[in-house]
Amino acid sequence: MTDAHPLLIILGIVAVIVGGIAFGYWLLITTEGVYLGRKVVIWLYDVYATRYDGIKKYQRHHEQQFLVQPLLDILDPMRDPLILDVATGTARFPLALVSNPGFQGRVIGVDLSRKMLSVAAGKLKGETRTDLICAPAETLPFPSETFDVVACLEALEFMTRREPVLEELLRVLRPGGLLLISNRINAPEMIGKTYSSEGLAEALGELGILEVYIDDWQVDYELAWATKDGESEATLARDLDEVLLCPSCLQAIMKSEGKLWRCPNCQHIVNVGTDGVVEVITANAGD
Repeated sequence: MTDAHPLLIILGIVAVIVGGIAFGYWLLITTEGVYLGRKVVIWLYDVYATRYDGIKKYQRHHEQQFLVQPLLDILDPMRDPLILDVATGTARFPLALVSNPGFQGRVIGVDLSRKMLSVAAGKLKGETRTDLICAPAETLPFPSETFDVVACLEALEFMTRREPVLEELLRVLRPGGLLLISNRINAPEMIGKTYSSEGLAEALGELGILEVYIDDWQVDYELAWATKDGESEATLARDLDEVLLCPSCLQAIMKSEGKLWRCPNCQHIVNVGTDGVVEVITANAGD
């Protein structure tokens, strides 16, 4: 009996270490830091920015077949919409849009990972129909009812709180405009961070969305296509200097002055990085 005690102690220590490693892997890798707060999520995306596309192993023709072309079919005959892509990451969606000959509009990508945006800027270099902005999804620097389409793909489950993000997405979407969001499925490890299909439709319904269609997309995601209630004229493609709202006073559209943007109302300045990213937020935002 005495000889068993050291072995039991060693086994207990090993179990604790293995459990700690497994828990750490779940916190940092499996759930991508979402339970540790926004700063950790952003830091992880910054770390993996240059390798992100390779890790995801996405195929461009799949983006066209299952995302861009169905979107363009829904928008037809509108060929030049103004589109906002929230949590754009490495700009997969904007790149797929501007690569499609049927798309003649403009797309603005927003993200909080500055390094992901830097990678996105490299991929979109020379493309004149895209803009990239470092800003949070909960407080988008645009007037209400601005965009014809608002998208948020493979990101909602990593937001600190989902409902304020959904509210903000709908705020900047014009009446009659299209909301396109992904919903994480087959992910029991994302406790409290995902919706069931019915739960997502209900959450959107509580925000005034009456028409929601949910379709299969990927193994781990489904797509929700939702139309904002009401009617309005299409915004259509516009330059950033027509829609970038001052994040300070929220009263005026920013004016471009080369390497910075200035608010004509409160004189607030927003810098532009050497890669062209508009830095509404210049440092990793906390919770």
